[in-house]
Amino acid sequence: MNYQEQQQRRRRIAIGLAVLGVIGIFALALLVYGLITLVQGSGFGAVTPTPFAPIVSTIAPAKPVAPAPTQPVGAAAAAPAAAQPAAPPAARVANPDGKIANIPDFVCEQPRRAPDKFGYGIQNNWAVGDIGMWNGIMAKKLKMQWTKGQVRWKDYEPAKGQNADLWRFLDAFVGDANKQGLNILLGVIEAPAWTRARNEPGLLGPPDDFAEAERFFKKLTARYAGCVQAIEVWNEMNLDREWRTPSGRIEAKEYVNFLKRVVPAIRSVDPNIQIVMGALSPTGFNDPAKAVDDFIYMDQFVAAGGPALVDCVGVHLNGFNMPPDKRWDEKYNDPTAKFRGPFDSPHHSWSFLSTLEGYRQKTNKPLCVTEFGWASMENLKVQGTPPGFDFALDNTEKEQADWIVQGFDIMKKSGYVKFGIVFNLNYIATVGKPANESDVSVYSVVYTNGTPRPAFDALERMKKD
Repeated sequence: MNYQEQQQRRRRIAIGLAVLGVIGIFALALLVYGLITLVQGSGFGAVTPTPFAPIVSTIAPAKPVAPAPTQPVGAAAAAPAAAQPAAPPAARVANPDGKIANIPDFVCEQPRRAPDKFGYGIQNNWAVGDIGMWNGIMAKKLKMQWTKGQVRWKDYEPAKGQNADLWRFLDAFVGDANKQGLNILLGVIEAPAWTRARNEPGLLGPPDDFAEAERFFKKLTARYAGCVQAIEVWNEMNLDREWRTPSGRIEAKEYVNFLKRVVPAIRSVDPNIQIVMGALSPTGFNDPAKAVDDFIYMDQFVAAGGPALVDCVGVHLNGFNMPPDKRWDEKYNDPTAKFRGPFDSPHHSWSFLSTLEGYRQKTNKPLCVTEFGWASMENLKVQGTPPGFDFALDNTEKEQADWIVQGFDIMKKSGYVKFGIVFNLNYIATVGKPANESDVSVYSVVYTNGTPRPAFDALERMKKD
């Protein structure tokens, strides 16, 4: 090889090494970018969460792939793996009490009990949109441990002996939430019209024959045993719109009689499930034909023996325009507030803290906060508020965010609250109405297009240990 050929060869080697170096640097950069994206979820140095837009589809629960069998240390010397195949895991079977005609059986893939420690949760409008995506946002992005699904009984059994296809959607929600590690609270409300002789517009309630409720609760519990950790037995029974019965009066002893039929049916199929007293509405109003003050109703509930029937007392906390750490009788006043109810007409029902403490003192039971939150109209780009929600104009988005986090801290430190569930994640993006026409939307922690509000970001940053 002459001198010129040697020089050409050296140049080719040098060029090749340079190219390899560039490729190596590029590969290293890609690796670093991938790690940052995996950890942050938003690329280099991103501080704004990636927007997520709701889509209309459902994701059926997928059965997990069984892991490959592993051998104990030292087992390989005794016999080849092929000679001793691992026995397949025992197949789970559906509970026959939970079977529904013309609907495929549901089998809980990862059954578990409710955890003992305080739980952080949020409710989403599970029946609308991409079930797997929203569950993933709650479980993976917000790191929540609980979620709530409301079951409107009338939509599942619209006629006697008829089962609606909505069961398939509930199967998808429960199965996917279970797979993603979420604990589930199901709240049952609204008996079908065919179970009630007296049906009046806007006045819902239990069936006339409580045996029908016993049957439905047993079927629901049996179908989702192990996947549903808690069940809330009805909702705001101190309001006529939720608890209209033939008597025409709102009385806790009637609800206790309802529990006496329903609770044994639930426990007979899932003794591990947590049974939650239906949360009352903090009304500040008392008329047995229309609404009963929640403290008065709670006294009636205790007198009728209700606490012994449940594992925890359900609580709804509408934050109005008061911070969570202010009691109703400490003369707290916000001079800038346009909605003056809590300040000019003080009452325990305005106060997050007073309601918690009052229920605990009256029942001496653990509490389960199945809905809490603060409404805010800021940056929702509509005028006015839903009827009766003027207080939402007083709350900034920062206050909404700060007070939700503070509320969680108060509940956890109390030592007697089992879990708290924020109302709500995404109703504003899924109900199909502008926020000033939807009283649920003003509590949402995302905007109409699904992008995060400050409360979402605060919940994502919040420690949940």
